[in-house]
Amino acid sequence: MKPQKTPRHKAVHSSAWLGLAHIMAEERGNVYVPSVSNGGSEKTVLGIFNKEEDAWDVMRGFLAKAAPTDAITGAITVWELDFVGEDASVDLVTFDRNACPICKEVTFWIEGDKEKARCYNARCGAWIEENAYEVGRWDCGWPAAQWDKRADNYEQARRRLVEMRGKSAVAGHNLEMPAREDWMAGREAERRQIRTKNVEGLLDEMME
Repeated sequence: MKPQKTPRHKAVHSSAWLGLAHIMAEERGNVYVPSVSNGGSEKTVLGIFNKEEDAWDVMRGFLAKAAPTDAITGAITVWELDFVGEDASVDLVTFDRNACPICKEVTFWIEGDKEKARCYNARCGAWIEENAYEVGRWDCGWPAAQWDKRADNYEQARRRLVEMRGKSAVAGHNLEMPAREDWMAGREAERRQIRTKNVEGLLDEMME
């Protein structure tokens, strides 16, 4: 039985299907490929692994250090070996980069279709996750302030984090960072400046 084809850049969110895909991958000796993208044509593969946990470790390691990069999306893809055709891969999970509702830094990565999220800023660490034992319950927290709350859905959990920020008077947690669009525009401006300096440097060398 071959995995069903899913639209590109769309993760499979059913827990049952994820479990089935994992079993199939292990049995057939498939590989797991974590990758990130800057939203354009640039896609960076972080490695190829025969164990899912290794792919997760590498992806989380990258997200923890992704602050200075221009990566805005990511995925862990499972590829079926010895397969001919277009349906040889399926995204187990996708990642989307956003501004954190607490520290406002662009280090808040949402997994899948808002299934869980975490801020990888070491000074913050805010998180949202569906409770594994109680159906319909969501949990969220801010480790830096030792706060946690429960909610009925992802959006409410996110509002709970905003409430935590609003009530906090802890120094060092009111840094206002730019919105995602402004941040991306700033990164592009930095790249243009670097390219301009490189070109000017080459022209100076040619004129000498």
